[in-house]
Amino acid sequence: MSAWRMMRKVLRHPNDFYYDLQAPGMARWSHAILLILLAFAARMISILVTGYAFTTREAHEISFVYEFIWISVPWITWSVSNWAVSTILDGEGKFKEIAVGSAYALVPYIVFIVPVTMLTNLLSLDESSAYELLLSAIFVWVILLMLIKVKILHDFEIGKVFWITVLTLIGVFIIWFVGIILYGLIDEFVQFIFNLFQEINFRM
Repeated sequence: MSAWRMMRKVLRHPNDFYYDLQAPGMARWSHAILLILLAFAARMISILVTGYAFTTREAHEISFVYEFIWISVPWITWSVSNWAVSTILDGEGKFKEIAVGSAYALVPYIVFIVPVTMLTNLLSLDESSAYELLLSAIFVWVILLMLIKVKILHDFEIGKVFWITVLTLIGVFIIWFVGIILYGLIDEFVQFIFNLFQEINFRM
């Protein structure tokens, strides 16, 4: 099944979609990467088409790298954490199904964020509540798809879905915390080596 047909199915029949995703050959890494790139493109376009009154950042403050990290890091860390937690607690989902299923949960964002953001060119700041409501609806839709994915791929009951979700979020924050500490240590080590070579060159 093509990525386009699967995107339509996850929007219209999410339960059937996630049951089908467990069939051999349905979960594809190429689809996951395509969806993450589409989500990144949708975010960049939504930033560009945001109405002047709703703009919170100057053009020079927008970074392609930062915006790509904003999309890709939560997806990767959520997938790793959810796989680790569910494996410990008898979940049935495989890592590939979790990662691809999580990428498909971003389809409402990919499809609707640009049209909703374009409304900021028609609305005044006094009418911003309508924009914020639509924006919230997109994110709630994404979260609902994530919860449906956890329930179906791991074959959990509703209560366990919420428990696993809380543990997964805790795992995500632990991964980020460890990543930040490692980044700081590596940065200091590289600075130390660089300064050491500078000192050696100076004395020679």
